[in-house]
Amino acid sequence: MTTDQLKEVLGNYKWTLLVALIMFAMVGFGYKLARIIDEGDSKKVQAQQETIAILSEENHALTTKVNQLEVAMELATLETESITNTLGEQKKELEAQQELLSFYERVVAPEKTDEGFAIEGVEVFKLSDNTYQLRLVLLQSKQQKAVINGNLDIAVVGQRNSEAITLKSGESSLLAEDINYRFRFFQAVNVTLTIEEDINPESISFSTTVYQYKTRKGNYEISVPWNEALSVEIE
Repeated sequence: MTTDQLKEVLGNYKWTLLVALIMFAMVGFGYKLARIIDEGDSKKVQAQQETIAILSEENHALTTKVNQLEVAMELATLETESITNTLGEQKKELEAQQELLSFYERVVAPEKTDEGFAIEGVEVFKLSDNTYQLRLVLLQSKQQKAVINGNLDIAVVGQRNSEAITLKSGESSLLAEDINYRFRFFQAVNVTLTIEEDINPESISFSTTVYQYKTRKGNYEISVPWNEALSVEIE
């Protein structure tokens, strides 16, 4: 084929070649653009993943801190309750010691009280539906102690069917007889009382005439609310 013939052939297909060239260029550009977009998407996904990782790490740190604070608060609460309980127990122990000290002061240091005769530590313990154990201490509080004696009357005041009733020692089933006492410093009393089930006790009272040998020294009376004297457990 001669040169002129080649030119003639190319002249006939020049538009076809030009279109093909343009399409080829567009394909290449599209491929390159797709790669650019793909790389951009990849970077975007990576950035999102890195952001998620950072947020997850911060969330974990905050969760750990919150848990630590909750544990600290729980420990502080338990410690506070423990301190409160310990303080309450120590207060009770101190009150008991002060009461015991006061009792012994009245026994060995009578100048601290004006009474010549006293009843201390009145306690009632329920043994069954109608029997109770009564405990108390009689003591003398005089500077010059001498033997004293007498009879201690006991009475329980209460309600039966909404009516007032009084049970007296030596006169009812409460106690067969009054309590005889004779001592110089103090005397412990421990007796069993019988109270019918249909009686609701309100108070327990004590009265006596104190003698020094046969000489009358005076009278003594005291009343204690039943709910104050009643104890839960026998020691």
